[in-house]
Amino acid sequence: MMNKLLPEQIVIRPPVEAYSVLIAVTGGCSWNKCAFCGTYKSGVYGGIQEYAIRDIEDIKKNIDFYAEKNYHGYPVFLAGGNPTSAPTDFLVEIIKYVRQKLHNVPRVSCYAKALDILRKSDDELQQLADVGLDIAYMGLESGSSKVLRIMRKGTNAESMIKAGKRIMGAGIKLSLYVLLGLGGKQYSEEHMKGTARVLTEINPNIFRFRTVHVIPNTPLYEWVKKGEFQLLTPLENIKEERDIIANLGDNVTSEVYNDHVSNYVSIETENIQKDKERFITTLNELIDDPRIMAMPRKNLTIM
Repeated sequence: MMNKLLPEQIVIRPPVEAYSVLIAVTGGCSWNKCAFCGTYKSGVYGGIQEYAIRDIEDIKKNIDFYAEKNYHGYPVFLAGGNPTSAPTDFLVEIIKYVRQKLHNVPRVSCYAKALDILRKSDDELQQLADVGLDIAYMGLESGSSKVLRIMRKGTNAESMIKAGKRIMGAGIKLSLYVLLGLGGKQYSEEHMKGTARVLTEINPNIFRFRTVHVIPNTPLYEWVKKGEFQLLTPLENIKEERDIIANLGDNVTSEVYNDHVSNYVSIETENIQKDKERFITTLNELIDDPRIMAMPRKNLTIM
């Protein structure tokens, strides 16, 4: 029997938050049904973590600890699969406390789920912005409603667009994740075109590429074993990224990053509108490189 992780045990955080103060607000994920994700249910992190909202006094004790240890001037990441699932007044109190106890905090951030954002009013989102929530990391994964449905994401492309625009409308920066290869070989083109469309509609502050890898004990793992889902090769993943970039509208000014171990490239830009041609040229050079064609998949087993 697998050990269950406590809500205060932080399982995952964005690579960009590697040197941030990590404060667990929720444990697990309130959805926890995505077919590709084993973060809180597969045991690859040492156990299963069920969804829970932590006691606010325990959270404050964690913040007090970092204040006493002089962790001032660091970014703060409010951890958990989707802390935005917690009540707004609860989050407002936590963010206020962070800003009160920790000095010169350059950034307060958290993961967000589109369904959580759509359940909050514009006034609630504005409250979060006003007290100092600076950035929300949200998993778009795909702009294809068909791919999102197959992957049991629990939302569709139009909901993603609405949630993304509402986050940014409140003055909170939005960083979206795109999962290369999520449509497999069968739906690669649909995944690519839909993703480019949604990114164009939202024009997020940032979007980041990740590459699909098969996590044990997930539905996707079973589909791959049965031959029902065909994974893309490294070369095909790079082509998919190139085509997403090539199909973006001229309005898109997002920062773009390949800042994850799952990726096969590391190219980035602070403004894709200005760097689109360079981005595509660089990816084309990689696509034409014989070494890329012969490159094996990384086959990571954790996200």
